[in-house]
Amino acid sequence: MQNNSSLSFTMRVLISIAAVGLALMFIREGADLISSLFLAWIIVLVASPLLHWLVDKGAPVWLAFGLTLVAILATFVAFSLVLVVAVDRFIEEIPQYAGEIENAIEEFQESLSSLGLINAESDSLFTYINPEQLLSALGTFISGLFGTVSNLLLLGLLIIFLLLDAFNAPEKLADEIKAGNTYLERYFQVSESLRKYIIITTIVGLTTGVLDVLWFILLGVSFPVLWGILAFLMSYIPTLGFWLAAIPPTLLALLESGPLNAALVFFGIVLINGFAENVVKPKYMGEGLNLSPFMVIFSVIFWAAVLGPLGAILGLPMTLMFKEVVLEADDQNRWIARLMSSKESKDEPEEESEREVESG
Repeated sequence: MQNNSSLSFTMRVLISIAAVGLALMFIREGADLISSLFLAWIIVLVASPLLHWLVDKGAPVWLAFGLTLVAILATFVAFSLVLVVAVDRFIEEIPQYAGEIENAIEEFQESLSSLGLINAESDSLFTYINPEQLLSALGTFISGLFGTVSNLLLLGLLIIFLLLDAFNAPEKLADEIKAGNTYLERYFQVSESLRKYIIITTIVGLTTGVLDVLWFILLGVSFPVLWGILAFLMSYIPTLGFWLAAIPPTLLALLESGPLNAALVFFGIVLINGFAENVVKPKYMGEGLNLSPFMVIFSVIFWAAVLGPLGAILGLPMTLMFKEVVLEADDQNRWIARLMSSKESKDEPEEESEREVESG
């Protein structure tokens, strides 16, 4: 009697689910370290062309390395300090705005009661809505986007060593790439696409953030810098980002100045950020990230739940790297990558036909 030791499909699925759950548990426990590592990798990925450009222009390696490192750390520290100061100012004003929201909710409930839509003796809406908690959660989320500020020393060390590897790694791995290492080839291809995406998104997001700040100042919205920073950060989340960035300043304008000013704030954000998202970025980015709309939203929600607020921004690059480097390079899992894609890959049939010709 032959003993078949192979596992059934159901057992393989259950084992895979258990393995994924265990991996997510460890990722959740080390969320700060993983977020710092991936953020440092993205920063170095974007900044490494500056290092190579300085060397190509004749600068000594140590000088090119030092200038690139100073530029990275100075930009990150300055941005983080502005963000922290803006969030602290907003948190200080939360009790005042919470009171205004409570008054607005009471007026809204009285209006519904006068129209006969609800009973006057029904429970207050405060039973379901706590304005102060909502505003505090917003401030915590924004500050949590760069919670790695507290791990600045760790982030700095990671950037230093990754920057050293960015200078030496291509030469070290050249032989492996020539030998046809599929994973490394895909890694460098995806890294280049990701670098282009981040650079263009950063430039466009910074421009829209500045324009949003000017628009908020013109309309007299409080904390314009904070909402401009939020718009800049949300620009890294395609489709969904600028809608999320529009909500807080619109609600604040509604409380402070009424419906007309809130409408002007909202339509200004939609016009500025929507034009950048749907016209400017596609023009310079081409096809962009090959992820379906569902995967974009799922990546944001999933990685935010696993890594915290910063995961909402890091989620797309992490999902893209996993899809292209792990799933696309594996024949058995390529169908999953195709489901995650926004379009069918054109080169896959050619690759499969080439493999059939070689095997024949």
